[in-house]
Amino acid sequence: MGRRMTGEHDRYRAAGLTRNPFSIEMHDSESGVLDDACFVYRGLADPPPARSKTLVQVIGDQGVGKSTHLRHWQRRHPGPYHYIPRSPYRQRWTPPPVAPVVYGDEIDRMPRPLRLRWFSQLARMNATLVIGTHADLRRLGRAVGFSVVTHELGRVGREQLRAVLDRRLEAAKLPGSRHVFRFSDEDLVRVLTLSKGNLRAADSVCHRIVAQRVSQRRA
Repeated sequence: MGRRMTGEHDRYRAAGLTRNPFSIEMHDSESGVLDDACFVYRGLADPPPARSKTLVQVIGDQGVGKSTHLRHWQRRHPGPYHYIPRSPYRQRWTPPPVAPVVYGDEIDRMPRPLRLRWFSQLARMNATLVIGTHADLRRLGRAVGFSVVTHELGRVGREQLRAVLDRRLEAAKLPGSRHVFRFSDEDLVRVLTLSKGNLRAADSVCHRIVAQRVSQRRA
């Protein structure tokens, strides 16, 4: 096993990479989001400062980048981060944090009574709440007194995908290497077609392309 891993490592180094940029090791361990070295700006304005009595919601399908944006904002404007898991169900009732600025992910999974109490408590203290959600929660936000800012993240197009992939490759580039791994236009079309513009699905496709290309270099 150790020899096989060493061989794989050497093959990636020969391709100018420290590792496969699209493996899970390149993600944050808690929720699978990218660090700022791989972040690509997609036009979303930063949330307002703490204690602005504002709900900022980022709405989108799974895998379009909601969590990555929340983590990027949290690193720039620190505050507690609360993630609602799919299962087990009892963990959805975990008491959420209360602070001048709070980040919440997958908040549509939070049980409604808990969500109402949490929103109400944060609104009373004029907090700033920044959430990722699949459901539009502006009605609840306004009902408890928040001003609401809504961002909708859709599937990425060709140029956005190119920017994301280039940043990922750059983050995994071997320092001082003369080899620069890049996706061809044909690769990009393949990734976009198979992933349908979903960044999480694109990861899987890109992982296979890079692994295959690195193996071919050795042959």
